[in-house]
Amino acid sequence: MNRTTSEVIVTKTVIAALAITVFVAITSEVIWGTQRVGTPPVPATPPSLVVLIVVDQFRADYLEWYGSQWNHGLKRLFTTGARFTNARFPYAGTWTCAGHASIGTGTVPSRHGMVANYWYDPVERAVVPCTDDPSVTPVDLGGGAGIERHSARPLAAPTLADELRRQARRPPQIVSIALKPRSAIGLGGHGGPGTIIVWEDDRGGWTSSSAFTATGWPEAREFIAAHPVTSAYGQTWTKLLPPNAYRFVDDGPGEAPPAPWSSTFPHVLRSPGGRPDPYFFAAWDRSPMADAYVTDLALHLSSRLKLGQQPGTDMLAVGFSALDLLGHEYGPHSHEVQDMLARLDVQVGRLLDALDQSVGPDRYVVAFTADHGVAPLPEQMAATGADAGRIPSAALQRAVEQSVGASLGGGGHYLGYSDGRIFLAPGRLEALRRRPGALDALKLSLERVPGMYRVYTVDQLTSTTATDDVMLRRARQSYYAGRTGDLMVIPKPNWIVRSIGTAHGSPHEYDEHVPMVFLGAGIAPGRYPVAASPLDIVPTLARLVGITMPSTDGQVRAEALRQK
Repeated sequence: MNRTTSEVIVTKTVIAALAITVFVAITSEVIWGTQRVGTPPVPATPPSLVVLIVVDQFRADYLEWYGSQWNHGLKRLFTTGARFTNARFPYAGTWTCAGHASIGTGTVPSRHGMVANYWYDPVERAVVPCTDDPSVTPVDLGGGAGIERHSARPLAAPTLADELRRQARRPPQIVSIALKPRSAIGLGGHGGPGTIIVWEDDRGGWTSSSAFTATGWPEAREFIAAHPVTSAYGQTWTKLLPPNAYRFVDDGPGEAPPAPWSSTFPHVLRSPGGRPDPYFFAAWDRSPMADAYVTDLALHLSSRLKLGQQPGTDMLAVGFSALDLLGHEYGPHSHEVQDMLARLDVQVGRLLDALDQSVGPDRYVVAFTADHGVAPLPEQMAATGADAGRIPSAALQRAVEQSVGASLGGGGHYLGYSDGRIFLAPGRLEALRRRPGALDALKLSLERVPGMYRVYTVDQLTSTTATDDVMLRRARQSYYAGRTGDLMVIPKPNWIVRSIGTAHGSPHEYDEHVPMVFLGAGIAPGRYPVAASPLDIVPTLARLVGITMPSTDGQVRAEALRQK
């Protein structure tokens, strides 16, 4: 789902778009070993509903920066829940697809396989989305027929939703909703009876695929038909808070507002063409109206399906994606991001309040986290005197062509860059291996690109030899055969491989450190500073529900579980 230039692939011959970054971590690492999760004791009263909320691109320090602006759902979560203040992802490639799959399965990308948003598929000879599945067909749910083909076929580990459906005594109702298919699928899993997995098509329609349904779900269709996205055309996004409530400056250096918006409020949901078209849908996706729509759809499905109101345990997964789409262009210090968070606070509050009424506050459990953070805008960091900047993807291409050309002769060696990985043309890696010193020369050539910090070959990523290199250990957690390319690159802190706006995808503090909160049935409120990971969410929820995950890379957060 090609929603933002930050998530599009740059290649020389196959794909043309803007590239994304990977960063270096300078904080202490949290690497979880594989943990077999034994059969937990079945709780006397398991929660009737599990609610998993994932906000795309929510930095952990947003709470310190902007928490005073929140008075609804976010405030309730952070002040009355079990908050883990040191929750970090343990792998290098903090991308949306990797994050949602890691949260949904409790495993690292090297096991679940969703290493990035895109990778090069040698069979299709193209860069494909992580959830790409040519064998399925789109199922239009309203608002316009989709053309994208998505499923959980590339996901190599079971999600909590999958295991709940397999093990529950009463077949559960499971709902997973997000703007992005990789978000909805990463949380909702492989689908099956009683499971609804829905996402938005780039052209404003809502859709699923034949992997999850043959004809669609009437409960979803009725809502979407009554609430077309196009009805928002002409609406204006203005600031929610008083002017003096916003921190930092509006219209900061490096902001890259999408057409037809400017860098300051107000922002009108319209198009230069005067009608709903791609400009309008891009604006809608980046607005609080998108989060409100997702909340409304979640509430509608929850009510129609009576989630949490029957014996057993149901599940609701909600992915809020608008913050990510907006944050890539305006940056984490912008007034737009602050206002988006203030309005998200309202939507989360609406969701929790409705569940209090329909299910009961002591009968459902919520886990709240993010799939990754985001880097500051390089121009803003450079203005403070920090070492910061942008690495042109063309510089990576030149380094590859010069080095490989010197070893093998000729040209056309560089296939492309995607999500922190470089893909060489077919046969080049094998040819370089046969020439002593050629791979080392290629690594050195790339590391000399201004702003670059580390470069690892696929041979280093697949090696089982122990290493003291923290970055290499984390990079290995992001390797999956056939999807990681030939080299993984890690720029310096505050440097990104992107020409405008900002990005994520690094093992650096601002990307790996995210919020993690539990609230509700079976949870002991408090502030827990222990080393933790979003991968701990699934084993913890599984323990509360009374099911067994086959294995995870996280651990049960016993600190947050109420003692019997």
